[in-house]
Amino acid sequence: MGVMDTEGKQYLSNPVFFADAFNYLLYDGEQVIKPKELQELDTTELSVPYGNNARVPVQKYRDLLKMWNAMRDENAIYVILGAELQDKVHYGMPVKDGLYDMLGYSNQIAEIKRSYMNDASNEGEITVDDGVLKIKLTREEFLSGLRKGDKLIPIITAVVYFGAEPWDGPKSLFEMLDVRDERLYRFLSDYKLNLISPADMDDEEFKKFHTELGYAMKLLKHQSEDADEVIAREGHRKVSPETAYFLKTAMKLKLEFEVEPGGVDMCKAMEKRDQRKEVTGAIKCMRSMGASDNDIISKMVEIFHVTEEYVLPLLAPKQA
Repeated sequence: MGVMDTEGKQYLSNPVFFADAFNYLLYDGEQVIKPKELQELDTTELSVPYGNNARVPVQKYRDLLKMWNAMRDENAIYVILGAELQDKVHYGMPVKDGLYDMLGYSNQIAEIKRSYMNDASNEGEITVDDGVLKIKLTREEFLSGLRKGDKLIPIITAVVYFGAEPWDGPKSLFEMLDVRDERLYRFLSDYKLNLISPADMDDEEFKKFHTELGYAMKLLKHQSEDADEVIAREGHRKVSPETAYFLKTAMKLKLEFEVEPGGVDMCKAMEKRDQRKEVTGAIKCMRSMGASDNDIISKMVEIFHVTEEYVLPLLAPKQA
């Protein structure tokens, strides 16, 4: 996994940003999914809370995976939300995501079957054990591993694309198929990507995000432009250290951040970088004229209103 994948995964694993991303995707920005309703899932296997002995749902292969568990009108909502992160276009993404989702559903069935097998060794029987009613499976249910009325937990996968250029890969399985006879489409099942791609969004779209994820996405859209201009257009806005360091990696910013009350001011970080360049240049000029360290330090403090402690690490070694 590359640096960008690692940073992106760490950033979006924050339930606040994760919920914001899926609220944008599923509900057009309406705040339906709450961060507190998300449960982190292991990414090594999948099991489902079905039957008396089922475990918490977990699934392998995913970059990020969370269970959305909410109550609406006294009804429980369970949805597995997965995110696949890309900093480059993947031209086989519909197949990749489709495979992951089908593996997830297959593993749910396997877990349901294991759960039932712990309770039923014979078909068609009803027993009471310690006050718990246990209904044995019919022969058909026993063979399939599912009871007739069993339902699976929905799995929704989002592809979050951080690339600078618009997504030019297929957005559905049908776009990848070489179908010469359109009558065949009646017998083919499509799989479409749920794509979040800042490079493909209008600037108005970013207003649908309700956290600073929208700010980060907007900057990523314009990352191929001059980074200083892009950040300056947004003004002196403070963001969390998480967002600042994610953008530093994503946009390859050569900035050092100072965490202040309220977060990191991106514009101030640029100003500090520019000042450092000016001071370093002035030191080099005075050094070439033979100025002593004491004279250089005194002059830098006077001109740039910095401290001696600021200047000392910037002093270039004297030329032999």
